[in-house]
Amino acid sequence: MSDQPSILPSAEPAPPPRAPGRPRNFACPNCGGAVTLRAAGQSITATCSQCSSVIDVADENLRIIEAAQSAMQQSDIPIGARARLKDIEWEVVGYMRRSDGPGDFRWTEHLLFNPYHGYRFLAEEYDHWTLVKMLNRDVPGAGREGWIDANGRSYQFFGRGFARTTYVAGEFFWRASTSDVTAVTDYIAPPYRLMVERNDEEIIVSEGEYLDARLVAAAFKLPLRVPSSSSAGVSQVNPYKPSFTIVALAVVAATMLQGTLLAISANALVNSQTYNLTAADKNKTLSSGTFRLNRSGNIEIETTSYLSNDWLELDMALVNIDTNQSYSVFQSLEHYSGTDSDGRWEEGGNSETSLLPPVPPGTYKLLIEPDAGLFSKPSSLLSSSAPLPAQPVTITIKYDVPVWSNYLIAMALLLAVPAISLIRRMMFEKSRWEKGGVAE
Repeated sequence: MSDQPSILPSAEPAPPPRAPGRPRNFACPNCGGAVTLRAAGQSITATCSQCSSVIDVADENLRIIEAAQSAMQQSDIPIGARARLKDIEWEVVGYMRRSDGPGDFRWTEHLLFNPYHGYRFLAEEYDHWTLVKMLNRDVPGAGREGWIDANGRSYQFFGRGFARTTYVAGEFFWRASTSDVTAVTDYIAPPYRLMVERNDEEIIVSEGEYLDARLVAAAFKLPLRVPSSSSAGVSQVNPYKPSFTIVALAVVAATMLQGTLLAISANALVNSQTYNLTAADKNKTLSSGTFRLNRSGNIEIETTSYLSNDWLELDMALVNIDTNQSYSVFQSLEHYSGTDSDGRWEEGGNSETSLLPPVPPGTYKLLIEPDAGLFSKPSSLLSSSAPLPAQPVTITIKYDVPVWSNYLIAMALLLAVPAISLIRRMMFEKSRWEKGGVAE
């Protein structure tokens, strides 16, 4: 006989489906409490609900396998609860607590039974649920390879360690004991999971499918907890998928729209005038020449003045001389420079641009009320025959100019959507893979 462990079901097969039978009752040989077998004829061990002793029900003398365990531990889903999962009606006949080697990671496996479909496991790990079925065949490379293929899916290695059974309750089709320890290797292909358990006697390969906690709660009609959004299940499908296709289409559409707007924009220069401001212009209103707009469009006003340690403020109004409707614009320029212990410095600028929303067709002029640092020069200069210091100021008016700000804002918003989704996806995967790895 080979010393190598065998693949289930040849070593200790799960019982074949059978016709439904009546539950069997007997008295616990340890405490005399009533024990009910829900899968009579299938179960090998059962626990007493009174003293939690593990009983060998395949032995006609009901041999005690394990005396009373530690304090009774309740499960979120009690024994006897029924639910329809994957179109099959299941009854919980037992459950066991398990943990990894150090005991840092714990989970519960509920044994489900249906007389026509046999057994399944419903595993719960920190509010994440997986419905597990044992595979009745070998999976080449399982437990050894980094990637394996099974049931048409390519599974990626996820983790390796040990599973210790720390508590059993109910009945099982094998001799369940709190002394059970198996080496486990997990593979994932969300929402599926392949689990390989190995001990000195056998190798068990099972495949699980992730179930939404709300679906499990609704099926059992129990108030089960829902995992937090920051907690990723081992085989949970990552819900954050960047919609690159939709975003790319939106970017192309926005770019084409911007290109069309650029092509049809007049971007016409309608007036450009230079004013040589002097102190004599204080409290005066200057006026540009008139210009005609034949259709509605926005207005761009750009002021340029090369100031030297001085400032300039322009209170302007674009006036429709046909209707007297006016549009106010205020601009302020300042430019200072010098040298200190840190070297040369400079602040301010020599130009400013303002954009007015679309104005209706008509004949327009720009009225300007200037104020400037040079207006504060000594009044004695006004009576002097010497020329007054002048500050050239050029005001340029453009009509129907293309606007880039809306396009740039749209691009930022469109690209932010996949960026945020990508970050959330990476955080989800980080949470998932923190549960994996190799634990020796």
